[in-house]
Parts: sequence; structure tokens; C-alpha cells
Amino acid sequence: MDAPHHLINEFLRQHPGFICTDCLARAVNLPPSQVSMVTHRLRSDRAFSLTLGVCSHCRAERTVIKAA
Repeated sequence: MDAPHHLINEFLRQHPGFICTDCLARAVNLPPSQVSMVTHRLRSDRAFSLTLGVCSHCRAERTVIKAA
């Protein structure tokens, strides 16, 4: 597992609630494009849920992810 993948995985497991790519990128201090690539890989992992919803950080409606 690469470092960005591990960082995002750990953040999502430790912080309940849905979060969008932009807020997640700020939280883990990575570029949004890199976070987007990792979250799309996590989409196929049953331990995570990726859906259209409201971000618990910025309250915007967009694609969000959380640990299942």
C-alpha cells in the first residue's frame, strides 16, 4: 500500500461521516487529484462507501466517501 493510500485509509477509518475529495485533500495535506485517484480505487473496497451525498465538513452536495 502506497503512502497516500495508507494516509487516506487511516483518516477515513478514524473520522466517521462522509467527506468530499476537496475536504479530504485538505485534511491529509495531499493534492485533490491524488486523493481522487485513491478514493476511486477504494470504491471497489467493501470497507468504504462512495456515493453522492453531503460532505460532513463543507456541507456541499457532491461525491463523498466514508469508511463503512
